[in-house]
Amino acid sequence: MEFPAAKTIPLHEAKPLNWGIAAPGEIAGMFTAAVNTYGTQNIAAVGSRSLERASAFAKEHSIDHVFGSYDALFASDAIEAVYISNHIDGHLDLANAALEAGKHVLVEKPLHYSPRKAEETLERARAKGLLMTEAMWTRYLPQASVIRQILDSEEFGSPEHMVASFAEDNRGVQRLWEKGTGGITYDMGIYPISFAYEVFGQPSSITASGTCTPDGLDEGSLVRLDYPTGQTATLVISGVASFPCQATVSGENLALTLEHPFFVPTTLQLSDKELYKTEKSWSDGSEVKGHSGLFYQAEWFAYYVAQGLTESPVHTHAEIVTNLEVAEEISRQVGSRPSLLGP
Repeated sequence: MEFPAAKTIPLHEAKPLNWGIAAPGEIAGMFTAAVNTYGTQNIAAVGSRSLERASAFAKEHSIDHVFGSYDALFASDAIEAVYISNHIDGHLDLANAALEAGKHVLVEKPLHYSPRKAEETLERARAKGLLMTEAMWTRYLPQASVIRQILDSEEFGSPEHMVASFAEDNRGVQRLWEKGTGGITYDMGIYPISFAYEVFGQPSSITASGTCTPDGLDEGSLVRLDYPTGQTATLVISGVASFPCQATVSGENLALTLEHPFFVPTTLQLSDKELYKTEKSWSDGSEVKGHSGLFYQAEWFAYYVAQGLTESPVHTHAEIVTNLEVAEEISRQVGSRPSLLGP
């Protein structure tokens, strides 16, 4: 089997949107820098509870409009869409306010801890005819379309089993261990959980074991997902151990490996299923590497707005809710204390 060509949208395919940044933190800075460097979208405004913080962000990224409150940002006629990147426990509050103001909404992942509350907000967006989705940015990379085409091909055959690992010693990253962040399952684990959904859909059973901090936040887990027709997914999630961040999908005829880091791979390997494998490789030849790829989701978002969509075809509302249900059940089984997961 040969590697298919990546499917991308031409830049300028859709009218650029005027964006507002809500909560100018680290990931918002990466998003804004990527859009300004590689994309066609216009970052027009930034808002924060701290005018000083918003002003510093605006100066760093050459943003015209600055607001010292989120309500003022959402009320502004200068923006059409909002990128939200505050703590997880505040995502839905800002999303609901932005929707009430008539803005399209892109919210950092995960959308929330509660699948039910997330579903309510997504339904509100649909009812208002506004596009809302979770910023699962890796779904919009060119290599993501290569992966989807392989998994859908007759040559590969039906996917049967997969393993994915996101394990990195992040004990020194303070934000991962604070109340309101949800622990490792919600921050790091959402990547392998989401990839498992992309391959197999909704699991029929979830089995997880893991460890928690003395305060009750999960440190990591070993997860098995089973599916109605016999497929399995094994996920290794850890914020205290470091293993290769890879994923492999075993199909009827071939195996596909996404090299480190699997959620933004620069190399893919297709192989037969023998001990001494015959392999073919695909490499990303573009200059866009790592988090610079955040701009792709903004381009696709604008394209979907132009089409009048209220959800992303490659990361649907149903998937978002299901992935949160999986994360919620993993957390329950490993013993994460709900009191530390926000309201």
